[in-house]
Amino acid sequence: MLAWNRSLRLGTEWMGILMGRLASVVELHLPDANRQPISKAPIQSLLDPRRDAATKLCLTLVLLTGFNLASSLFAFEGRITAALARGGQVQTLLYTVGTNVVRIERGETDRPYARNLVALESGDITLLFPHNRSLVQLKGTALAKPGSAAPAGLPALNLPPGIGPQSAPAASVPAPAVVGPTNLPGMPPPPPMPALPPMPAGVGPSAGAGVPGVPAMPMMPPMGLEPLELKATGEKTNLLGYACEKFELKQRGETMEIWATAKLLPFQPWLPNQPPRFGPRLLEERWPELLKAKKLFPLLATLKFDSGAERLRFEVKTIKPEKITDPDGSLFQPPPDYQEIAPLPF
Repeated sequence: MLAWNRSLRLGTEWMGILMGRLASVVELHLPDANRQPISKAPIQSLLDPRRDAATKLCLTLVLLTGFNLASSLFAFEGRITAALARGGQVQTLLYTVGTNVVRIERGETDRPYARNLVALESGDITLLFPHNRSLVQLKGTALAKPGSAAPAGLPALNLPPGIGPQSAPAASVPAPAVVGPTNLPGMPPPPPMPALPPMPAGVGPSAGAGVPGVPAMPMMPPMGLEPLELKATGEKTNLLGYACEKFELKQRGETMEIWATAKLLPFQPWLPNQPPRFGPRLLEERWPELLKAKKLFPLLATLKFDSGAERLRFEVKTIKPEKITDPDGSLFQPPPDYQEIAPLPF
């Protein structure tokens, strides 16, 4: 019993430390006007030597449950730096993750690259183009889905009457009753066509019962995207302090290996411009959608040919959790002088 009390005492002291840190986290995520000292009365009650062991155990379980619930409410917030190498070029990507918006931009300053503002809850994307101070807003549902061949809802085309599909059949032009040399005066009518000789049974068209008809030609399957499956290999490791799991994608003699974590945010690649809404796409253009659907963020991804040659590498260099503030809206809001333009129809 003495050993039990001693273990419980150590456990409650450890809980006191955790609850103190939790209080600091809660105060950090609250605005300055709403911050108030958090009472430590539950911890003092738990450490009270007059409490019996059963009561202390119940209080410990309650506090552990509350701690796990509070921890789950706070998603990642901070800055991520990554590098994307493809075709002999390396892009530096900067992710600034707020509470509900992530800003993605290039680290290079040799030209005015586009910046992306992504709403984490809806998936809506705002593309900012500094070179002409314009913006394009894309709905999350308008972006291509994994495995989709073409999106629904293409804009209607205004075609002139008589061109394209018609809602009602056009009136047919009446043809002359007799066409050919018979409508010339003095010309004799053409001789009748000779009848075909009788064909053997089962040869040629037949309307008799029991004779199998000609099988219909199978319809051609619609041209679309090959299905891709993000397969977990079961391998796990730790990269930059985050638990990661290994996934694989295979397509047409290529293999992509991805080490991803669920402790950050759903992955969103940097978009230099509006992506195409349909049409054939390469593997390196489709793997972000699969990770985003599973709410995973890659820390290391490589795309290789089966021969071993690497043609794409995405690697996270640094992860810095911190509170991101945007008091003037310049970080997560479009500049007020940017002009919105309509997205491309396809």
